[in-house]
Amino acid sequence: MNFKVLRKQNNSEMCFVCGIHNDAGLNTSYYELEKERLIGVFKGHELHQSYPMRMHGGIIAALLDETIGRAIQIHDEDIWGVTVDLNIRYQKPVPLDQTLYAVGYITNIKSRMFEGEGYICDENKVILATAKAKYFIKHVNEIVDNLDFVKEQWIYVEDQEDSKHYPSIYQNEYIRRRRHSV
Repeated sequence: MNFKVLRKQNNSEMCFVCGIHNDAGLNTSYYELEKERLIGVFKGHELHQSYPMRMHGGIIAALLDETIGRAIQIHDEDIWGVTVDLNIRYQKPVPLDQTLYAVGYITNIKSRMFEGEGYICDENKVILATAKAKYFIKHVNEIVDNLDFVKEQWIYVEDQEDSKHYPSIYQNEYIRRRRHSV
């Protein structure tokens, strides 16, 4: 079963995770999927490594933090998450030089905070890392000093393809499969 992309999210100019002009960054593209899920598509490179051919744990944390924190923008693109707490579980090495997916979603929303979960998986749907996090809910103008940020540095980047579909990569589906296959 595939899930259709509902909307592509904007990219920043210089963000390490999604920045389109950050040569050292991951240049992650984010898409809002059905069931209020957010998926980030990325590929790590040699300068993102810790041990040879493995992504650095701090970069994995940054990816999960960004992905879960952006999930609030599914509801309103001017509302952002500011990290309060982030807990990562590293399950398998995250390889470099292959397309990977970061998935984030909200598990609880209150008036000023939200909680979410996320994970990174490979193209074979193997879960590599998971996270749980809490965020303050902030309007973008409360976060950035430069009020022109949204106009000048928060950019919609057109994809080459007209429409994208991503495989069902929801974590609980894989946990269920693993339990039945043991």
